[in-house]
Amino acid sequence: MRNKLFMATLAAAIAVPVMVAPIPTHYAEAAGTKGTVVLANNPFKDVKVNSPYYKIIHEMRDAGIIQGYEDGTFRPDTTISRQHAAALVSRALKINDLTLEKTKEFKQPKDLRTDSPFYNDIKDLVEAGLLELDSQGNVNPNKPLTRGEMAKIIAVAFNLEVKADYVFGDVKGSKYEEYVKALYSNGVTTGYEDYTFKLNGSLTRVHYVLFMHRAMNIDADFVAEPIPTPTPKPTPEPKPDPKPTTKSPVKYSDWSYQDIKTKIPRPAGYVAGEHEKKNAESLSEIVNENGHGFRTSFDIEANSPTRTSSTFFKGFEDELRYSAEQVGVTYEEYVKIINRVIETGEVYSSDTFAMYFNYQNGRIYQSGVRNN
Repeated sequence: MRNKLFMATLAAAIAVPVMVAPIPTHYAEAAGTKGTVVLANNPFKDVKVNSPYYKIIHEMRDAGIIQGYEDGTFRPDTTISRQHAAALVSRALKINDLTLEKTKEFKQPKDLRTDSPFYNDIKDLVEAGLLELDSQGNVNPNKPLTRGEMAKIIAVAFNLEVKADYVFGDVKGSKYEEYVKALYSNGVTTGYEDYTFKLNGSLTRVHYVLFMHRAMNIDADFVAEPIPTPTPKPTPEPKPDPKPTTKSPVKYSDWSYQDIKTKIPRPAGYVAGEHEKKNAESLSEIVNENGHGFRTSFDIEANSPTRTSSTFFKGFEDELRYSAEQVGVTYEEYVKIINRVIETGEVYSSDTFAMYFNYQNGRIYQSGVRNN
């Protein structure tokens, strides 16, 4: 009965001289029109004839359901607000002598003036439980309408029943589940290409009009198809962090301090803390047994702040050459020993010096007899 009333009203409203123009088939199919479109009388300036929504927009306007702006535009891509959504559905119901059932006591919203042109429209929807006040008592008339709110308004306003128990994955269990089911099972919505509905998303003026038009012109023969389960995108396997290349003869010394502490491979059986404690004790024994006269430590990070701020050495290599000379070995041999203790985790010991590497702070610990 409702559809007949709407179409009768619509037919009377658009009984004006018309012109017919061809439009591309893919546009016509998008709007449910085949092959040709009836040119509207005084069309909106910003709704082109090749728009898939051209016919529907002007049908709804000529029926008195939608209105444009004073400049002759419809602004189809503007996000629809709660107050405009209320106005559109109220007009559609009044045109067909239909009313919403009052299910709640109306409490005056703090942010809705009684002289607002949308006051009665919003009041009707609030009393029908289709628009809710927030915790501060505001109805937020200018706030964008969500797709979930749209589903509830249209399903209730046009008495849509659930014809098939199909539900979008992102709607299941929500307070809007039955309303979205009603829209989908009646062909009012198809959802997104990823098989979601996006309850909290907003919608444009043209899409709200399209949903209303479909709800008022339900195809009795429409049969909804099951909603496929979204195929999750495969999660790419994490790739190991590439090892920074190094120009220094000491392995890993061109790495950042954080990488040196966390990414250098540990020896078999390594236990953080215990390993370093054991090596420190071994170095102390070597110091006592061999009478080493000095103990020192240094970062293997080539660009360590303590090193770059030093005025004594001209860089890491200069420091290594000085240390090698102090313990009486060549620079090449000294670097080779450093790399060995980093790789093996062992304590190196000779007659003149000993050293080990601390994996937790990235430092070489050394003792020895100065060769001077």
